[in-house]
Amino acid sequence: MILEPQVVPSEVCCRCEVCCRFPEAGSLLRPYFTDVEIGQAISHGIDPAYFTNRSGCQISVISDHTGDGYLCPAFDPETRHCRIYPVRPLDCQLYPFALMWSDAEDYVLFGWDPKCPFLLVQSGEDLPPFLSDKDPSRLTLPDSLVQQAHSVAGMLESKKTLEYLSTHPRLITAFQPDVVIIKRLNRLTAALLPPQ
Repeated sequence: MILEPQVVPSEVCCRCEVCCRFPEAGSLLRPYFTDVEIGQAISHGIDPAYFTNRSGCQISVISDHTGDGYLCPAFDPETRHCRIYPVRPLDCQLYPFALMWSDAEDYVLFGWDPKCPFLLVQSGEDLPPFLSDKDPSRLTLPDSLVQQAHSVAGMLESKKTLEYLSTHPRLITAFQPDVVIIKRLNRLTAALLPPQ
């Protein structure tokens, strides 16, 4: 499954110091790979040892040679490119958009992560909300990016993607209070939660 077009231009993505890097080895933000995505990553040269569960899991990360945190093993720090970019997992393709459960875990939300420097600048801000006194819900994106976000949300609620996400519910993360909510995904919620 490939999402097009990419939200953040590739040349901006490759210069970024945020993606593919993690403050701790067990970071909840490590990308989740489905069984198919694990097979594709391995066929593109990623050591199978980085996957603790071949039916689907978050990838294990490696120490950054600079001693500052951890890196996805698919990330090449020398070229600053992903070694498996053509087959990167849906979790990576979605970023800086996020799929997460509501705080009460009763519906799925679609939002954008203000830790993404590109989207943060597009919103007219310098610092993400957790580093300032800004309320994340007050951050706004230009209309063109909002339209693109709604297009991605529509794709996520298409029949084919609903089936995919229903098979891989771990692609929906726990609630993250700093994510700026764009919309509630009712069809995805209905597909994931049993009827009451």
